[in-house]
Amino acid sequence: MSVFRPAVRLTAPDGREWEIYAYKVSVGDRAEWDTDLVDTDGVYTAAGAGLALVNGVVWLVTLVPRLLMRLFDAGVAGVRTLRSDTWTIEAITFMPQRQSYVWRTTTEHRGQVLAQVEGNLARGYVPQQLRNATYLGWRRSAR
Repeated sequence: MSVFRPAVRLTAPDGREWEIYAYKVSVGDRAEWDTDLVDTDGVYTAAGAGLALVNGVVWLVTLVPRLLMRLFDAGVAGVRTLRSDTWTIEAITFMPQRQSYVWRTTTEHRGQVLAQVEGNLARGYVPQQLRNATYLGWRRSAR
């Protein structure tokens, strides 16, 4: 199994296509950096354009430290998986917008939890209580 391709793809009775991923490495989210030095509040003047240019340069300069922090987080998460027995199962649909449901389980029960998630989604509903898995929640994003 790979985090880069789904373990299972299926179509629910309502027509939504689901992808189910199983992975051990879980890199946490970081808060976004506020790189806007000055808020122009929609005022479009020469000074506002200059400030927007400065904000753009600051955003570009802070890309490198943000990238280094994410690479460090990925390395730490990779080392943690060496001694961890925890798997994350994530079911994702992209239509009409991106939605994901997440469960956590162990190596011993990974296949069973994948089969339960696949069976429930194929029947048209999203399970929250699964045997040998902990439901972590639901996320929706407009991306």
